[in-house]
Amino acid sequence: MPPEPVVDLRDPAILGDPVSGYDRILAESPVCWARLPNGEEGWLVTRSDDVRAVLSDPAVRNDPTGLPGVGAQTQEQAFLALGTPPEHLPYLRASLLSLDGAEHTRLRRSISHAFGAAQVATLRPRVQEIVDELLDGFAAAETVNLLDEYAYPLAMAVVCELVGVPEADWADWWRWGKVLVGGDPAQITPTLGEMFAFCHALIDRRRAEPRDDLISQVVAKDDLTDVDAVAVLVFLVLAGHETMAHMLSNAALALMRDPAQRELLRGEPELWPAAVRELVRTDGPVQLARLRYAATDLEVGGVRISAGDAVQAVLGAANRDPAQFAHPHDTDVRWQALYGGREGSVGFGWGPHFCLGVALAKLEAEVALSTLFARFPEVSPVTEPAWVPLPRGRHRVNLDVRLR
Repeated sequence: MPPEPVVDLRDPAILGDPVSGYDRILAESPVCWARLPNGEEGWLVTRSDDVRAVLSDPAVRNDPTGLPGVGAQTQEQAFLALGTPPEHLPYLRASLLSLDGAEHTRLRRSISHAFGAAQVATLRPRVQEIVDELLDGFAAAETVNLLDEYAYPLAMAVVCELVGVPEADWADWWRWGKVLVGGDPAQITPTLGEMFAFCHALIDRRRAEPRDDLISQVVAKDDLTDVDAVAVLVFLVLAGHETMAHMLSNAALALMRDPAQRELLRGEPELWPAAVRELVRTDGPVQLARLRYAATDLEVGGVRISAGDAVQAVLGAANRDPAQFAHPHDTDVRWQALYGGREGSVGFGWGPHFCLGVALAKLEAEVALSTLFARFPEVSPVTEPAWVPLPRGRHRVNLDVRLR
């Protein structure tokens, strides 16, 4: 019999203040049996070393198919239990987030060339142009919603131009992304149907009339099926705008609250790349990694985990582990510049599922944040923004700001 859960991640105290909640778990029960956000029970892993070990261990899988215990259900069974129509299953099964091992590597390699550091660097002028256009639109404004009027439009424009989604369809992707992040099954099912139908139509158009975009390159590959191509397109656009928008708004709010770091960056703008890395550590948009399952019996942090057990890595706790970071709760840009590259932040994940678009995310954040604070150095929240609990611990801020 499994032990009684030590903590419940659905506890309002944790949802309302996840940083304090994860700190308490890290200090008191760093590897513990818990009730997870989806209601399932599993192991919660919070220490930095343990989180990195779990995320890089091939014996800890995203796909529970064929595992003993609770993990014996297939991904299809898990999706069906959530009310997913059978016709949607192939696309969900083919997602990079669902795959392990050779299949994950195959699909990831099909698009990784577009996200290398050298290739991404060529996008900087266009990202700067989009940022400038958005900020020019604030010239006469006193207040704006920084999430909806800056972070979302920027992230959407960058990823959709790269992938090849026509501008006329960007509003649909924004709407679909908000529905999926919101987690309401009644809305998710029809939304997935709309997304998959759109992607098939776009793939057919690009096959007939290729363009200089990523989806045309994907369609041209002989080893990818249309289901693969749809799964890639959905993954790229959703991850590229939804997560990115929250990353920008969280980071902007953190700097608004920290005049010392803003002043440091104003005087030493060459520190902006380090600032982005540090802000992802302290204020990243994703607090919980995707749920994984132990494929074999293993030991994590001195605790025995049985094959088939669910394993939930807590990125938010690992990134504030005092055993790993000199100033775990403080944003310290200069420290990050000097030591951060060796300290093992998991803000972009870790292991084979490490964020594919990390170079693009860093570039976008550097340009967006540096230009925002250069143009509007006195930007500040109108009121104290509320944290809104969302699935996987991602917390969105409705960020209304005063520009001057």
